[in-house]
Amino acid sequence: MDYTEYVWDYSINNDFYFGLMSDLHLDSKHFAKDQFIHDANECKEKGARILINGDVFDAIIPTDRKRYTRGGDGFNEDAQINARIDYAVSILKPYVDLIDFIGIGNHEASIVKYDGCDLVKMLVHELSLYRSKDLPPIQRGGYQGFLRFWFKDKGSAVRQFVIYREHGKGGASPVTKGTIIIQRLHTTFIADLFWLGHSHTSIIDSTPWTIYPDNAGHIIKKRKRSVITAGYNEGFIQRNLGEDDCYRSDFVEENFLAPTGIGYAMLHITVPKSHSDMDLDVKIIN
Repeated sequence: MDYTEYVWDYSINNDFYFGLMSDLHLDSKHFAKDQFIHDANECKEKGARILINGDVFDAIIPTDRKRYTRGGDGFNEDAQINARIDYAVSILKPYVDLIDFIGIGNHEASIVKYDGCDLVKMLVHELSLYRSKDLPPIQRGGYQGFLRFWFKDKGSAVRQFVIYREHGKGGASPVTKGTIIIQRLHTTFIADLFWLGHSHTSIIDSTPWTIYPDNAGHIIKKRKRSVITAGYNEGFIQRNLGEDDCYRSDFVEENFLAPTGIGYAMLHITVPKSHSDMDLDVKIIN
């Protein structure tokens, strides 16, 4: 588990946008490239900071005896890891000054375990060569942790927003869409937003509340917000088998009951300029 914090000055601009992305799988043959570029450009237009919650890579290479198939390999290089890093850099380079955080997903964790290589560390090193020197470096995270945003002005008013983020665990959750996992997280962790990926579903849940008395004896109601981001690994793509075609293994069609979601979530935080009003205005859109 890790902890990362960012400080934002709201004395001039009090509107902040954060693009919450996960499960890019950008080296997969099923990478929804056009949709990702559309969404990343949307972040660019809004000046949104991009946070990535694991599985930047599909990283299914020939040493993966469980999942690798020759027909699903879009890279002809023997140096598979180098080729995938180079491709990832080519996709993310136009947005390098927006990307502030990249965490680890189960696909990167698998490469660390079985191939002794940290793909995210290599990627961040390469991206840093193109990032503006006026910006702080891209932060790396593990499989789960906390992100804290401090909002400060030139006076003494300080607000904070805490995200508990975890790449996610378990299967595809075809019925519950991952909401059971969210409820379990609520029993242990304290945060303003709970953020998961992994299940490739698009979920925004703002129904639960935390209710407690503050130090002055006032009963406080605080909304629990949760989001699951779907990512960009597209499935159920048409391929008609001709007379001379052989079947190609397809993990999504063989393991998922229905097409998974595509896309990301936009977190919009407005900091009130009145120092007497400490509540942040928070919206999440996917």
